[in-house]
Parts: sequence; structure tokens; C-alpha cells
Amino acid sequence: MLVAAVAWLSTRGDDDGDRGAVLTESSSRIVSRAELAEAAVTLGQPVYWAGAVPGTELELEELAEGGGVRVRYLPAGEAAGEGSDAALAIGSYPLPDPEAALRSFANQPGSIVRQASDGREVVSSEERPTSVYFVGPDRKVQVEVYDPSSRRAMGLAISGRVQPVGRDSGDPG
Repeated sequence: MLVAAVAWLSTRGDDDGDRGAVLTESSSRIVSRAELAEAAVTLGQPVYWAGAVPGTELELEELAEGGGVRVRYLPAGEAAGEGSDAALAIGSYPLPDPEAALRSFANQPGSIVRQASDGREVVSSEERPTSVYFVGPDRKVQVEVYDPSSRRAMGLAISGRVQPVGRDSGDPG
């Protein structure tokens, strides 16, 4: 899975070759929807998700050194931190200027830019179409929607279904 590559590529300096190492250590755990909402408060950043998906459990992965969080939709019974990259995942990555990072990515050769149902811009690339990015309306994080199906990833990103926990009808918080 392309983990925060847009954020990394668009904010790194030319001489900052090992910045990606920040994302190598993380902690993950299976959480309830309520625990996901609590994590957003504790972490002090929006945590995006796609609502409840039948037959799955939510894995919350906190990326190292303030690198953000990722919510993976694991098949029921699968342990946290295990499995393949074949699961839907929603990443929320805090950046100093998420809009500038997204614009930079959108201007790269091979980038695909579309409009979401709410008017926001979503960006993917021909090289890795299974990851689609946008900036939340709060302008605090860059959001990645990853799915092994590029069609599903784009569909979720443009549908408006991916929201911060607590703002959608499927969330108790």
C-alpha cells in the first residue's frame, strides 16, 4: 500500500532522503467505533473512516512520530497488524499545508484529478490508482482512501462517504 506517499513526496526536501523512515514503526489494535472516536480526541486530529462495513473489524494503526493514523477494515477475526494489503484502508495524515501537498501531487505527470460529490478535489495516479487522496473540509489532514480495487477507492473518495469519525450517520460519536 502507498502509505502517505503524497504527503511524503510533496513535503520532503531534495536532500531529505530518509524522511520515509518516520513511518516504519507503528502500533495497531482492533477498536470499536466508539474507541475510534475516542482516538480522534486523544490524538487531537481528525480520523477519517468510511463508516461501518459488514463482516469487518476496524483496525486503528497509529503511525510513528505524528505521521497520522490509518483505519483498516479487516475481515472479522483477523488479528491487528496482520494480513495483506488487500483490505480497505483510510489514512488521515496531518500536514503543515495539506492543500499545497495535494496540489503538488495533482500537478505531477500521470496524476488523475476528479471532483467529489461535495465539490472537493480528489487525486490519484496512473502508477498507483488504488490510492486516492483528498483534503478534508477542516483542512487539517490529507486523507488517503486505499482499496485493492481502484474503482472502489475512487468511488469511495468521490462519494462523500469517507468522513471524520463522528460526522456520519453510521457513527455513535
